Amino acid sequence: MNRDKFCCLHWSYYLVLEKDFLDVERYISFDFGDNYLYDSDHTVADYANSTTFSNEFVKQYQAICSEVDVILKTICKELGNTSADSMPDYTNLVLNQWSNLPNQKVRMNAIELQPFKNWSSNPTFKSPDWWSPYNRVKHERIDNFRNANLKNVANALAGLYILELYLVKFIGNRDRDLDVPNDVSRLFELIDFQTNNTVVGHESYLVTSQDITTLFEAYSNE
Repeated sequence: MNRDKFCCLHWSYYLVLEKDFLDVERYISFDFGDNYLYDSDHTVADYANSTTFSNEFVKQYQAICSEVDVILKTICKELGNTSADSMPDYTNLVLNQWSNLPNQKVRMNAIELQPFKNWSSNPTFKSPDWWSPYNRVKHERIDNFRNANLKNVANALAGLYILELYLVKFIGNRDRDLDVPNDVSRLFELIDFQTNNTVVGHESYLVTSQDITTLFEAYSNE
């Protein structure tokens, strides 16, 4: 897969999912209180709207996590494994390639999400914290409807955002192409994540020193 195909097949759909989520803020304030991390050592004092659930969140939760599955499978293919088709398979390959993923943080307004915090392959497999609740909503919705809540949906979308940016950076570096998507997120920003290029709008990028050097060399050779 090249970058253009990534932007067409994956990033454009991510932006659709992100817009759907942002539209919810017209009705539910994105106030998580202090319940936005999956940290067993943290005592939650203020849940605010973090546990708010709805049919709309059921729909979005399933769509987002389905795309997480799709992009994880794509990542594994780009890494040379065409047979991986489950979260345990993805985990071994992806965390071996990007061992820092569980530590990656995402800025969302005034808070910092860490959607892969407890994702692990060693010593025992553990899926991302929002993945098992998604499967319970998918297969046993009557008993697990409330798992389709603001906290889980936001973290699942943040997790998808991370995977998208890690993949396009991998493709760009491999192919000597731009290592960012062709448009910006209106919701998230990765923290301490370095790229060679910076996207500032649809098909708009900051000019790099390498771009200036290339233009200067082209002008000098005329």
